Amino acid sequence: MRTEATPTYRPLVTACAEHGISRSVAFELAKSGLLETFTIGTRRYVYLDSLRTLPERLAAEAAKAA
Repeated sequence: MRTEATPTYRPLVTACAEHGISRSVAFELAKSGLLETFTIGTRRYVYLDSLRTLPERLAAEAAKAA
C-alpha cells in the first residue's frame, strides 16, 4: 500500500501566486533571503515551509526594526 506524500517544494512563481504574492515580489523575497529557494536547471523552487512561515518572520523583522 502506497501513501501519497505531500510535496515539500513547488515552483516559486506558482506557489507564491497561490498565496497572493506577485512574481516580482516573490523574486525580491527570495533574493533577500526571506524565502528559502533552490534551482533545478533554470527553474526556481521554494520550500513550502518557508512560504508558510513567511508572515511570522516578516512580523518578527518588523518588530526588530521598531
